[in-house]
Amino acid sequence: MPLSRLDANLAILKLLQEAVETQPDQRFGQLLWNIGVLIPGEEGGITDPYQDESTTILRRMEKRKQAL
Repeated sequence: MPLSRLDANLAILKLLQEAVETQPDQRFGQLLWNIGVLIPGEEGGITDPYQDESTTILRRMEKRKQAL
């Protein structure tokens, strides 16, 4: 059974909370970048993740967490 959007959103919040607690000196934007919510865009910018499904963002965050 695929993960629902609600469950993915709650899991994203949990990972974000963990990041805030383990790295309290980082600014919010840094946290979003470092945990994989925000990703590089074209020409050095940031890709807006507004069209990404929550499950996609969650997978990206989990992958990033494993890489760290």
